[in-house]
Amino acid sequence: MEISAAGRLEVRITTADVGKRVSVRRLSHPSGSTGTQKKFTDTVGVLASWDDGVLLITRRDGELVRIPESSLVAGKVVPAAPARRRGPAASCPELARISARAWRPLESERLGDWELRAAGGFTRRANSVLALGDPGLPLDDALSVVRRWYGERGLPAYVQATTGGEDTQELLCAQLAERGWVREVTAELWTGALAPVADRETPVEVRLSRRADEAWLARYRRKGLSEVALRVLNGGPSVWFATVPDEQAGAPP
Repeated sequence: MEISAAGRLEVRITTADVGKRVSVRRLSHPSGSTGTQKKFTDTVGVLASWDDGVLLITRRDGELVRIPESSLVAGKVVPAAPARRRGPAASCPELARISARAWRPLESERLGDWELRAAGGFTRRANSVLALGDPGLPLDDALSVVRRWYGERGLPAYVQATTGGEDTQELLCAQLAERGWVREVTAELWTGALAPVADRETPVEVRLSRRADEAWLARYRRKGLSEVALRVLNGGPSVWFATVPDEQAGAPP
């Protein structure tokens, strides 16, 4: 927190710091208190907005925190979270683009840097906007195009956005929430090094196929896969399906 020479906490953020990563301390009263007991709560995240005396801060996990301006006791702009010593070398936008290549829609259209994707409603990922970069329009206009594009295809409008890391889209998520968009589904993107897998003392047999066969599809947790779904699953420039055989059952797990 920011402390003055007199030893007092100070609020050193303003509305001009919207879009920056901040750390704030606010005064709150615990449940059941008499009003004389003080409790402080710290919040770190992106300052998404500061309107009508209320700050909206998006935390790394995507949670939106609303803070009354009157409750602030300290605040400052802080640098972006340091990169982990171990982890993926790619940035969050790069990982989003890479993962999108393995789950291609049947139809897509560019809106500036955004990609509008549709696949007959099979999975949100293939039927949502990959909102990376600048749509080339003011946000409200871009969202109008998005709603119209999906409406013409009889689909709800979804936006895929990334939170919880450096160069992610907490600000966009907050702007969507302010416009009435609702966060429905959260998915995690996991990455890992391949070398430790290759160094395992006990090798594990993995069967690879270029197409999703009946055994693989039997374990896929979706019922009644349509032809559209199979086209999405088997689409992409280079798709492989992996199966680890179950020695006891004689079937893929």
